[in-house]
Amino acid sequence: MNLSARWRRNLALPLPRNLLVLFLPWAALICLLSALLYDRMLEDRLEPLLSDQLDSLGEGNGVLERHLSSLRGDLQFLSQQPLLARAIKYTSPDSYAALGQLFREFSDSRGSYDRIRWLDESGMEQVRVSHVGGQAHQVPGDSLQNKAGHDYFAEAMRLQKGDVHLSRFDLNREYGRLEIPLKPTLRAATPVFGEQGERRGILILDYLGKRLLQRLEETSRAYGGTLQLLDHEGYWLLGERPEDAWGFMQGKPDATLASRQPAVWRRMQESERGSFTDASGVWAFSHFQPGDGTGSAHVSTQRWLLLSHLPNERIQALRLVVLWRVLLLLGCMLGLGLLVSVRLAVTEEGRLRAQRQLQASSKALENSNRELRDTVDQLQRTRRALLQAEKLSSLGTLVAGVAHELNTPLGAASVAASSLLTSSQELQASMGEGLKRATLERFVLRNEQGLGIVLTGLERMAQLTRAFKQLASDRAGTERRTFDLSEVVHEVILLLQPRLRQSEHRIELDMPQSVMIDSYPGPLGQILQNLIDNALIHAFEPGVRGVVRVRIELDERARHCLIEVSDNGQGMPPEILAKIFDPFFTTRRGLGGTGLGLHITHQLAVDILGAQLDVVSAPGQGSCFSVRLDLP
Repeated sequence: MNLSARWRRNLALPLPRNLLVLFLPWAALICLLSALLYDRMLEDRLEPLLSDQLDSLGEGNGVLERHLSSLRGDLQFLSQQPLLARAIKYTSPDSYAALGQLFREFSDSRGSYDRIRWLDESGMEQVRVSHVGGQAHQVPGDSLQNKAGHDYFAEAMRLQKGDVHLSRFDLNREYGRLEIPLKPTLRAATPVFGEQGERRGILILDYLGKRLLQRLEETSRAYGGTLQLLDHEGYWLLGERPEDAWGFMQGKPDATLASRQPAVWRRMQESERGSFTDASGVWAFSHFQPGDGTGSAHVSTQRWLLLSHLPNERIQALRLVVLWRVLLLLGCMLGLGLLVSVRLAVTEEGRLRAQRQLQASSKALENSNRELRDTVDQLQRTRRALLQAEKLSSLGTLVAGVAHELNTPLGAASVAASSLLTSSQELQASMGEGLKRATLERFVLRNEQGLGIVLTGLERMAQLTRAFKQLASDRAGTERRTFDLSEVVHEVILLLQPRLRQSEHRIELDMPQSVMIDSYPGPLGQILQNLIDNALIHAFEPGVRGVVRVRIELDERARHCLIEVSDNGQGMPPEILAKIFDPFFTTRRGLGGTGLGLHITHQLAVDILGAQLDVVSAPGQGSCFSVRLDLP
């Protein structure tokens, strides 16, 4: 039927029925598309705002990290100055004056420190430089104060050399009163030591936090003015309303997010970062630990909270604007729908024909998918067989190493026993001819030495046998039990001694004497062995004396155990780092590498232990594999 015939047929129908049959389906479709368009347009309007929230958090974290890194770097720089060591050693007015001159010049060059002080071991200020009126001045001796009663002095005095203590971010007090105008202050302190290693007080910098807060305000304005900074108790350090800031210092205990939005506060404590929506709007947040990035900082305060809040009123205004535009567009589309309904009848036959062709193509595609699934199943079976072969190969290497290690004490014990037999025969012969005192003493001495060698060899063999038996028992099954992780590490290192003696590399251990955990000792031992083997095989160039470091950290409060295996080798470029856990990927193809070692390690860590396995590496910077195991 041609187009003119279709037109004649449609026109032959009663007008109301024709409109009902042809137009109503299109009208329903247009309404549905309008609803989808409304959602899409609203999403497009909200997406930049939500993106600005996340960007402001990232920029805010960068601002905090840059300022605090600069603070820690300045403190370490001053603590290593020869003038400070001289003042500690001689405690003379001249040395104090020279140190004060150094502090003044440093304060003037930086312009971000309210005070720079050296307190002796009794807490008494010996040298203090204050920044007043845009210029640094050294405070005379009769104005110096004793700060032994302050928390930051006691905390810093307990630190080791090179450690840094960061105090709570608060407002500065002078003689028990808040300094006006308000002066946000963050104190960084580190202990100082004499020539003999004795503690000689602390060096402390009073950082003017106003510059940091101003930079955060600039960042907030650049991203829509939604960025806020709170401390660990929920008090605002930087908020939407200036009068809410520093409530814990100004007698406003209810000026906290925890008090005003308890549900929001609780939700933000459940994770390190994230975003969510509630009746008050959209929230995005990120926790910041002032001590992160130092490796040695001790922080008395808890983590800070950066958050961005998009109020619901602003979202509702966007919804109203989008709704009016969609309604206008809906009216236009309904008018065009009258014309589309006519074209729909013409194209219906073509659609049905295309549908039949699509069904035929779907059947062909289903057959192809069935063949592909069969191929994938075969590949999975082959892969499992190769993984089992790799595990057996690892066990064979372990057995060979233990046998080689047992051979040395066994040979020594055999030689000693043979020597003892010869000495016994000589003694018997001497008894028949007349035993002499010198002969008896020589026999006793040789007997004692020989028995010592035999006992030492037997103890060494027993130690190796116990370690191998424990590892073999653990790896034979995956039974969960409570065990000492330190013993598992020592057993693995003991069984790796043959490989270590064939190379110039060494293994360093950084862990407590005893680490009792409830987990699977077999898979953990296999993971440690694979990671250490991987470092010994791949990390070092020929002729290089490398160091593999095993570190264990147990966090009882957070209930997790961190195991790190790092090396100082050649590291990995990003293109290799992205594929090291893939099956059959190896950089030693043709040299004995199968590409399954790290894949098995990843399966053991994730599938059996439920742990998190990460790796950090860069060319020339070595590699660090970390296993984060959650404890029950």
